[in-house]
Amino acid sequence: MKRFTPVIFLLLLNTATAQFNLYLQQQIPLQTTTVSSMEISANGRFLALGDIRGTIYIWDIQARRQIHRMRGHRGEISSMIFDHQNQWLISGGRDGHIKVWDLYSGSEEKQIRDFGSPIRSITISPDDRFLAAAGRKKEIYLWEFPLGKLKGRMKGHKKNVVALAFSVGGDQLLSVAEDRMMIIWDVNRLTPIRKTTIESRTIAGSGIEVKSASFSVDRKFVGVGLEEHILDKGGRRMIFKYNLSFYDWQTGAEIETLVGNRENIEFFAITPDRRYAITSNSTLQKKRISFWNILNGVVEHHYPVEGPISSIAVSEDGRWLAVGYQNGKGSKSSTVNVWQLSGIEGFQRFANELALRSEESRGFGSNIKLTTPSEPLINYGSRKRLAVIRFDSPGLEENVARTTTYLLESKLGNSPLVELVERNQIQKVLDELQYQQTGLTADNAIQVGQHLNAEYILIGSINKLGNLVIITAKLVNVQTARIEGSREVQCTNATIETIADMVAVLAPTIAKM
Repeated sequence: MKRFTPVIFLLLLNTATAQFNLYLQQQIPLQTTTVSSMEISANGRFLALGDIRGTIYIWDIQARRQIHRMRGHRGEISSMIFDHQNQWLISGGRDGHIKVWDLYSGSEEKQIRDFGSPIRSITISPDDRFLAAAGRKKEIYLWEFPLGKLKGRMKGHKKNVVALAFSVGGDQLLSVAEDRMMIIWDVNRLTPIRKTTIESRTIAGSGIEVKSASFSVDRKFVGVGLEEHILDKGGRRMIFKYNLSFYDWQTGAEIETLVGNRENIEFFAITPDRRYAITSNSTLQKKRISFWNILNGVVEHHYPVEGPISSIAVSEDGRWLAVGYQNGKGSKSSTVNVWQLSGIEGFQRFANELALRSEESRGFGSNIKLTTPSEPLINYGSRKRLAVIRFDSPGLEENVARTTTYLLESKLGNSPLVELVERNQIQKVLDELQYQQTGLTADNAIQVGQHLNAEYILIGSINKLGNLVIITAKLVNVQTARIEGSREVQCTNATIETIADMVAVLAPTIAKM
């Protein structure tokens, strides 16, 4: 087994958790309306904002100014896309119309009326030759662009289509619909090539509803936002889960499912380097976006906003992120935050393929999951005095256990319900009792806790079995001399760098953050 010194190990952990930064470049206020759709041009220069009243705003991101305000749709703008030459903006609305706007003059150049039903998604081929649209009609319409001549219709879905995308070569079109079907179409023949049923269940016997879909820029995979639901064992209430499932574009095979989003995933974005999925992951108290690390299933960062989120867009060059949100629940005004990104590679800069799927096993890479309840063991009341004892690490370097313990201790120190006992105090008591830092039993831990005047002691271990790493933590109540509970997180296809991610999953189950 490869050995890591403490310094190298910490550097690897820092690299794994600090891969990008966000800088709030500007806030765009929209009075008396809500953003319903956003798109950033391929060159990262223009931001298009569509609202629920049918107005489109074009902003020059770098110049930080609005350059056009365009009206033409009757009602909500549901989808927009720029052509690849940054000459046109194409918009689709709930009024069933598609409009082509000259990006530089702001004038309406063409209107396509053929669809005639609320539009959910529009997309344009990489060579700008074809435009496709879908929505409440079960058919997908395809036009020649920019002529607007109808090339044909594709039939195969039984429910509304939620998202469309052309392949990199432009000869295929992939559609995802509420009927839980993904279909790849031959654009020239207007016929299906392959159909895949979406069956990404994490609970046996559950129902699944498709809410949204998004595509990696290189079209290697597609992500689908799902609502999973089932009656509890007592039959008195429904259990809901909000998941992201990823599928291989070419084969239709399920790659991985990420669980734990706090609300329905009605929209999301995939960064151009294919490392993160950005979702609205809000609770009643906290409105926020979350960066899910697609490779290991961990939320690496939360970023707060001031109200309910209505739209998310990320640029293909990896430089910009835009998030639209209402200014408080029930507010008639909204704001768009524009963040400048660093550390996210753009699509055009891909030099080497990132291995996302192996032939031997399903999954993007390392997969982290919690195997015990997620409810925090310390969940309410006043601050509790907690002593964290260095975890055992049979078969692993002592430095790995020490660093894991320090990382967990650092996370727990952010909980408003925890007061940590200083490490030197713990070591002093251990020396007095002639105990080692590792190998403490629950009885030993209680004696240590009494000498430290601590209310709780946390003990645990980190184990490695093949490519599986397991971190287990036990919370001991010093007063009652009982183990309050245990929490465990596992990681398959694990590397030493994933331990920081495992700690990030484990810590909130020990104390409420």
